[in-house]
Amino acid sequence: MATSTEPELDGDGSTGPLSAAGEPASTTRADVFIYVARKLGALVLVSLLVATLTFVVSRATADPSFLMVGQDATDEIIAARRAEMGLDQPMYRQWASYMADLVRGDLGISRRTFAPVGGEIWERLPATVELAGAALLLSLLVAIPGGIRAGLRPDGWADRIVGSVAQLGAAIPNFWLGLMLIYFGFYWLGWFPAPTGRGLFALDSEPVTGIVTVDALLASDWTAARESIWYLLLPAVTLASGVMPPILNVTRNATVSVVNSPYYEAALSFGVSRRVVKWRLLLPNIAAPVINILAITIGFLMGGAVLVEVVFSWPGIGGYAVSAMDSSDYNPVLGVVLLASVTYVFVYQIADLVTFAMDPRLRISR
Repeated sequence: MATSTEPELDGDGSTGPLSAAGEPASTTRADVFIYVARKLGALVLVSLLVATLTFVVSRATADPSFLMVGQDATDEIIAARRAEMGLDQPMYRQWASYMADLVRGDLGISRRTFAPVGGEIWERLPATVELAGAALLLSLLVAIPGGIRAGLRPDGWADRIVGSVAQLGAAIPNFWLGLMLIYFGFYWLGWFPAPTGRGLFALDSEPVTGIVTVDALLASDWTAARESIWYLLLPAVTLASGVMPPILNVTRNATVSVVNSPYYEAALSFGVSRRVVKWRLLLPNIAAPVINILAITIGFLMGGAVLVEVVFSWPGIGGYAVSAMDSSDYNPVLGVVLLASVTYVFVYQIADLVTFAMDPRLRISR
């Protein structure tokens, strides 16, 4: 009897080619290379589109030449300033000039501080990384155990608490929560320092990473480490409140899906202890959706940190971008938005590749 050449269903319900033994064919190195190249191409394309969109929007909203020459400037002075800044050129030439500089790694000069934008962003980036990293760590410490606990016993007391916390966190704006924490934590109770950024203490040694908390721990400067954590706690809690609900919900729903699956129930029916089942079946199978939501969360942290940095006077790139927007300073805004978008897309692509490596079903050639 002739062998059918029709594709058969894979284990996840999709179709794929079969090997000689009737098993789904594994992905070749060429397939992996094409997959990675496609992800990198998407990264470049999205970065180009974001840079173009932000460039056009920023040019269409305001003209910085008026702000730089003052209200009493004549038309001749304004025209000379526009020519000096290149704003008298057609939009497509301004875009081409900016893209050419961007390829060379030149983000331009800030028209407010007259300093290179790349250097100013690099100087402020560790503060944003410190705040976003602390917020992400707090979210993981609460959301992952809480979501697993709620998913193991749906409709139990832990599930109700987790659902209430997720809804409350999603409903409260970050800036309002930050103001309330400042009022009660600093003004009323006096437990926390004033919202003046990262503090005025000095390290005993030269900084290594620019992240104050990490540098203090590396230098074994426990006083500076304690002070930096104390300044960091309120803004980190404020930022974490906005990213914790989706991690909680995804972890909880993924856990419920695994617990109700046939293979999980079969393992318990065979007498395998619940602890072994959790470590060998539950955690690996909820890892993929959790990794994906973490990638999305990291991208949100870059944007969500803007309001938190303004409320707590945190010297990161978010406050830098807001100050630039107030002055219609294009280049810093373009640089910060481009950095945030590239970081978001890059992290998401890395998460996609990690999921691709973890899940055997994704390594079946299509």
